[in-house]
Amino acid sequence: MRRRISERGHRIGGAYELTTFARVLPGRADELEAYLAALPRGLDGPFARIATLHIARVQLFRALVHQGPKQRRTDVLQNAHLVFTSTIDGDLDPYLEQLRSQVPECDEWWGRCAGYPGRSDPAAFRSFVRGIQAQPGLFQSAIPTASVVEIREALDLRERVLDFAVEAQGLDAAELQARFRAGF
Repeated sequence: MRRRISERGHRIGGAYELTTFARVLPGRADELEAYLAALPRGLDGPFARIATLHIARVQLFRALVHQGPKQRRTDVLQNAHLVFTSTIDGDLDPYLEQLRSQVPECDEWWGRCAGYPGRSDPAAFRSFVRGIQAQPGLFQSAIPTASVVEIREALDLRERVLDFAVEAQGLDAAELQARFRAGF
């Protein structure tokens, strides 16, 4: 039975939040943890293939720590859970298709979880992810109205301005203005 998750709370501006909780199969948590630790990060990582992705994280939870005044209490989970979180531009279904088609590593992390159908059937993959999707309690995005492309362009401009500032030290006002206009 598929749960119906409302769009409410998943979106702020153009950003969409996805969080999933998948029960790890008995005896598979250690190998999953080792696999996740070995995954490349940054531009070499699996998520760099998705142009609309702001941020993503895959992690293993074996226990929950009480977040109250006495944080010494830990609740050990009966089964480890794989927690996948990401923030994207746009809508969920196109992102799930990109995840399915461009990130074969999904088969490695979710493949160690109960009920995972694999990536070969797009509808089954989408249904699995939607079935383990959590309703967010609070979703925030640092720049909710900017797309990934706009953020990358802004970061590139920032680097260009910093490089210009370093190179332009000591120039007189006329030369500084001429170089600025030529560069920007």
